[in-house]
Amino acid sequence: MLLTRCTTAINIAQQRWGTAILGPQLNRTVNSTRSLHRAVTAHAPFTVAPLTERKFVRVHGADSASFLQGLMTNDMRHFEHCGVMYAMFLKANGRVFCDTLIYKRPVAEKEPHDYLLECDASVAPRLEKHLKLYRLRKKVQVEMDETYRVWAAFSNASAPAEEEERIANSRLHVLKDPRLARLGYRVLSQEEQSATGELLNSIFPDGAIPTEDGVPYTEFRYSLGIGEGQENLPDGKCFPLECNCDLLHGVSFHKGCYIGQELTARTYHTGVIRKRLMPLVFESEPKISVDREALHDAEIKNGEGTVVGKLRGLVGKHGIGLLRIEKILPGGELTLSIPGAPNAIPCRTSRPSWWPKELNTRA
Repeated sequence: MLLTRCTTAINIAQQRWGTAILGPQLNRTVNSTRSLHRAVTAHAPFTVAPLTERKFVRVHGADSASFLQGLMTNDMRHFEHCGVMYAMFLKANGRVFCDTLIYKRPVAEKEPHDYLLECDASVAPRLEKHLKLYRLRKKVQVEMDETYRVWAAFSNASAPAEEEERIANSRLHVLKDPRLARLGYRVLSQEEQSATGELLNSIFPDGAIPTEDGVPYTEFRYSLGIGEGQENLPDGKCFPLECNCDLLHGVSFHKGCYIGQELTARTYHTGVIRKRLMPLVFESEPKISVDREALHDAEIKNGEGTVVGKLRGLVGKHGIGLLRIEKILPGGELTLSIPGAPNAIPCRTSRPSWWPKELNTRA
């Protein structure tokens, strides 16, 4: 009956708007949904970086889906049509506890409700403890998972194509980043780093593969204005909508209750979001003569000398800051004041291209 209704609705729409207009759009929507989270072969020049500072917490058991549903911002029902999802865990006061990418565990034939939660290595033990605190009598197991390693594959040129060929190599699990197309792919591997590098060469033949760390990926992320992990989203110091969780498909406003939901929903529906994470660009890489710890929460000021935000991360010529939108746009000329540094460092910001046009109505 449902299929009949859908078919009838499509036929009526095509009669009203025309097949030439509606048909391609319907096909594009279906195709992009099918290909959004599947493994692919990439043909564009990609940079592939090992994210050695990221770890996994495994959650599995008959009640694992409903268990996670009541603890995080996103909707577990999305896994009916995807393999990875972005979400945040909140405190009772609505502030961010940590962010996470949640995967269906690749080898889960015997146990369909089996998930991997990717987070910072420093956060993983706290997340494991946090989840066990709410487990109670549910049929859920929570444990650290050392089986998988994660890589990021991204391109500075443009977003990956919507349609790509499936890869034949089953030893790697390649999924599109659910937050933003420009972020490219997440790659899960059970192989050692050297062996994974060889496999990645077969998938990204024109890509450059750094073997040391994820610094190139972090700087790329900062250039887009996207925060990730403990440094950019410090525990208890920010709210999910300030971290663009709503714009990165990480929060559902249609699901049931979860920890921290009340303030998140009220903030969204009232439209009062005064601060957001935004990219910072420096003319040259700042020479920091003080301890790097002094960068945490360093003040950012506008041309009038008014404090408009705080630094949340700095790599190379790019940084990311939590800024008051109405105080810095238009213009975007700013200065970074680091405690102990003799002079302020000039920088600028701009509205990220992936923000929706109507964002200012909620700013």
